[in-house]
Parts: sequence; structure tokens; C-alpha cells
Amino acid sequence: MTVVQSSRELRDGVDALLDRYVGISDRDHCVVAFSPDSREAAAWLVAGLKQRKLSTQVVGMRPLVDYEFAERLNSAVPDADSFTGRLVIFTLERDTMSHFAPLLHVLKRFGGDRCMVVRIISASRDFFEKALNLGPDELSARNAALLTRLTTARSVRVRSRGGTDLRIRLDSDRFDWISNRGVWRPGGFTILPAGEIATYPARIDGRLVADGALNCNVITRIDTRLAAHPLTVDITDGRATGFTGADDDVRQLVELCFKQPHGTRVGELGFGTNAGIDRFIPANSHINERRVGVHIGFGQHNQDRSVVGYEEKVHLDLITDGAELFVDDESEPIDLDNLRLTGDEHPELVRDEDITGDCCGFGYGELTDPASATPIG
Repeated sequence: MTVVQSSRELRDGVDALLDRYVGISDRDHCVVAFSPDSREAAAWLVAGLKQRKLSTQVVGMRPLVDYEFAERLNSAVPDADSFTGRLVIFTLERDTMSHFAPLLHVLKRFGGDRCMVVRIISASRDFFEKALNLGPDELSARNAALLTRLTTARSVRVRSRGGTDLRIRLDSDRFDWISNRGVWRPGGFTILPAGEIATYPARIDGRLVADGALNCNVITRIDTRLAAHPLTVDITDGRATGFTGADDDVRQLVELCFKQPHGTRVGELGFGTNAGIDRFIPANSHINERRVGVHIGFGQHNQDRSVVGYEEKVHLDLITDGAELFVDDESEPIDLDNLRLTGDEHPELVRDEDITGDCCGFGYGELTDPASATPIG
């Protein structure tokens, strides 16, 4: 693994990860597991750990399917019975989040208070330079300010300078809220990049103008930014009924996703809260999803199957560049770009993270046209 010369922003990002998110100490034993597409990002992290003279093991892994990964992981961790420090496992992947089961097995073997698992998706230079500018405490405060208003609301109207105008009915008694804020919870995984709250809308109608970016769990190398060619989607009773705009590459991807059995269903209402991310990036990335704005997720939903009774493997987030929220038709909106912090404690939620197992990485050829039952693309 070759360590390249890094910028100050990159080094600051590595330090923020280790100090603000992990709280690293000289008694920690670290394992860095990475997929081939994240080799460079892993090198920057390993360099930061070695600079601090921390015990570090490096483990390669194939995304999604790697039958030998569990054995390699177990050989890199100390003996749970004799080890007296804390085990910190970092996983770095670009398009996927893999091997939930073997990581959970190690976590349980060491105990939740002795093992921290940090799962990084969208691992890249942009991750270190942009996604870590705010720490967990700041993201918690921002998430709390929104959650205290929205979890007790009956409705919210979303409007944006780009033309979005959505009326949404909320039902927080029935549908869980999720708050991704990068806070370590003993016994759970920490998912990064952080900065989002989300739920399932009881009903949503209106027009979405996605002028920020898209993020999809299908692997694609297209430029996902939408400012130059916004995508407009009309929504009626929780389903996309048509769309216009965007460039040819984006339209092809959206058509592909909407052709799936439940691809036009709205499965998520999300609010990006990470104000430290100063611009949208070209890559298909969770970094864009965390940037301040509203995203509507089509297809796969974020609730328990007993509550929302359909399954869909594809998830397409369409993201606005900023937004205003009118809660219960109040005249004074919440401006996401200038969010006023309330000082409220972050509420206890059922879920702290938006990814709870292996995730993402579908190829175009894995998606099928329901009319023909053959791969598209």
C-alpha cells in the first residue's frame, strides 16, 4: 500500500475521524479492512494511525462476496480474553457495505463496550476533505433541532428555490425516524459519512425538483450532479407519475430504477444535515445525500417489513440543493441552510443508522425489466 502526499484538508479529515468520531487512544488496537476501490483512502488512514504509533493490522476484502474474509479478519484481531484495550475496526468501501455478519460476530465476541466498528461508504479523498468537517456533537445538535419539530408534527410542506413544492403527511407513531449522526453506540456500528434524519412519509404529493444530485445503490460512474440539468418528478399519493429534465445519463438511470417492481414508490423522506459538506460531488455518493437539503428516496424503504409491506432492492435518492420546511402549515419556515439550533437533547430513537446490513453495489445487469424478466443494460 503506497502512501501518497496528502493535502492539509485530507490530513485534517483523518485527524477528525480519529479524534472526534473514534476518540482514539494509545490503548486501542486498530484493524483497517478495505475493498480494492478504497485502497488509496485506506492508505491515508493507515498513515494517520502509524503516525500515532498505534497497533494496526490491515486486511483486504472483496466487496459483498468474500468467503475468506472472516478468517482474515479473525487473524487480525487480538485474543478477546487476554486483550485489555479497545478494538477499533474500520471498513472502507466506495460503492458497497459488505460482510455485516463476520463483523457483528467479532463485535459480540469482544463486547459492545470493548469494540468499535466504523463503517465508511463512499471512501475517497472527498470523504476525508468534506464529510468530517462537523463532528458527532454538532451533527447531533442539528439533528435534534429538526427531530424535536418533526416527530410531533402532522404535516410538512417542503419548498425549495429550485421549484420543489411537496405536501407531506407524517405519522411518527407508525413510522420510525432514523438519525445518522456519527455517534458511537456500544454494541452497534457507526456509519459514515454522517448527517441525516429520515422517515417514511404517510403520504406525499407534489413536485420534486432535484437540483442537487442523486445517490443510488446501483454502481454507476456517471456525473450525479444535477445543478446544470435539474430533474423534475411529479408525485401523487406516494408514487412518481412522471419525470422530465436531466441529461441523458441521468434519465437512463432514473428510467432503470423506476422500471423496478416498486421503483416509483416513495420509500424515504430524508433531510441532509451535514453543513460541513460545501458542495455536491460528481461521484454517486452518500456524501451528496448528507449535504444540506431534502432527498426523496424511491424504491427500497427504511421501515420494518411488518410496517411497510413491500420489498424493493433498488433505492434512488433525488436530492435538492437546500429547502425550507413549513411544519403544520406554520408561516415561519425552517431554512435548512440556516438551521437554528434549539439546544434540545437528541431524542431516543429506535434506530441510529440508516444502513443495518450489507448494502448497495447492484450492477446495471442485475436489474430486470418486469415486462421481459431480462436484465437491462
